[in-house]
Amino acid sequence: MPTLMNVNEAKANFSSVLANVENNLATIMIVRYGHPIAKIVPIKRNRDVSPMPELAGKVKFSGDWFADEADEWENA
Repeated sequence: MPTLMNVNEAKANFSSVLANVENNLATIMIVRYGHPIAKIVPIKRNRDVSPMPELAGKVKFSGDWFADEADEWENA
């Protein structure tokens, strides 16, 4: 359920409202005289891929990742 916030409060604290939406994935409903007029929702991002420190130095790749081996696939 979205958090309700009146226009004046949203205007006065807009930076913190956006930070709340971004960091907590909160949805904010802006109301005027008790009637909803706008909704601020987080944008779904692609999952961030970050290195896993526990695997550092344990995974090794060999070969040329960028080698063009198209002719090997065509002859098979």
